[in-house]
Amino acid sequence: MAIQISINDHFEGKDERVRVIYERLLGSVREFGHVHEAPKKGSIHLDHKSGFAGVYLRKNYILLHFRTDYPIDSSRIQKQQQLSARRFKHTVRLDSGKQIDQELLSWLKDAYLLAG
Repeated sequence: MAIQISINDHFEGKDERVRVIYERLLGSVREFGHVHEAPKKGSIHLDHKSGFAGVYLRKNYILLHFRTDYPIDSSRIQKQQQLSARRFKHTVRLDSGKQIDQELLSWLKDAYLLAG
């Protein structure tokens, strides 16, 4: 039988600020429309009709993965991987809720729309 993982399980042993960052992120992307939280073994997926972002909680920060149909040239992108001709996976590190700004939200909205 598979072990059920809850959202709260992901926050065990993490700094309180990680939850604050996550809640701000979740509240911001929910302004786009319906967002379903899908807890997985090592991450929390944020789904529209399909997944548009992966949230990887660390002790005191979050690694956020998302896909777009274009490359992003920004120093904020820690890692970028071309998945196919028109799909790019990006990784951003979030150390504070202040980093959830209009630039990041515009990329996430594109990822959200791509997943729908």
